[in-house]
Amino acid sequence: MHQQQLTEISAWFQRFVATFRAGSPAGQRNYDLKVEHTLRVCEIMERLSASLDHSPEERSLASAIAICHDVGRFPQYRDFGTFNDATSTNHAALSVQTLINEGVLAVLDDDSRGLLVQSVALHNAFVLQGDLPPHARRFALLIRDADKLDIWRVMIEYCTAPREERASAVIWELPDTGSCSDRALEEVAAGRMLNRSLLKTVDDFKLLQLSWAFDLNFSESFRMVLERGYLETLADLLPDQPGCREAVAAVRDHVRSRGAKQGRRP
Repeated sequence: MHQQQLTEISAWFQRFVATFRAGSPAGQRNYDLKVEHTLRVCEIMERLSASLDHSPEERSLASAIAICHDVGRFPQYRDFGTFNDATSTNHAALSVQTLINEGVLAVLDDDSRGLLVQSVALHNAFVLQGDLPPHARRFALLIRDADKLDIWRVMIEYCTAPREERASAVIWELPDTGSCSDRALEEVAAGRMLNRSLLKTVDDFKLLQLSWAFDLNFSESFRMVLERGYLETLADLLPDQPGCREAVAAVRDHVRSRGAKQGRRP
């Protein structure tokens, strides 16, 4: 994939998102949130791709995947008023359908188009299937890491912003009970990524995001987590209850261990 094709896809994205406007400032914050998220994921993707010594063509493809990965969020919020896939629709599948409907990928060759569509479709899967070809797997893992790295920022900014400035769709309409559920704490303390089906509260949602560290794949991703202090900040947002310290310790140990290792190509 060449730079000119990336430029065309980027220009289409700007035109596309400009068509989504909410009738209130509160609603518009949710659209704006996803535009900023996409731009931040693009920046992260460029750094991750550079750390793997990708060719210029590979780096362009990685950036195009980042631009396209969440385009389904815009029609999702327009049609359902939420970013919660469980109560609306799978936003990754909607992203793929949106790209097809818009015809934006016609500028790509078959191989690049296939890798992009597959990466977008898989970026929110709980786990990746084991039979992906190595090249396809690497791009899918890249967008999964880049997406998580910025969603941590989004969550922290949501929790620390004044209530009237928060984007309402961030926490999926979960109740804010001030506590984590026992099952969620047990899963994370055991070193397992938390399944979304187990979420009961807003604090479970924070635990889910912490547990994403178990699904990171590149050493550069772990280094970014450490340098940005995401884990410590999210940990400070959790309630003071039995089990939280153990869950945070399991995540912290995993990140520090993996962050100390050399980069690898999955």
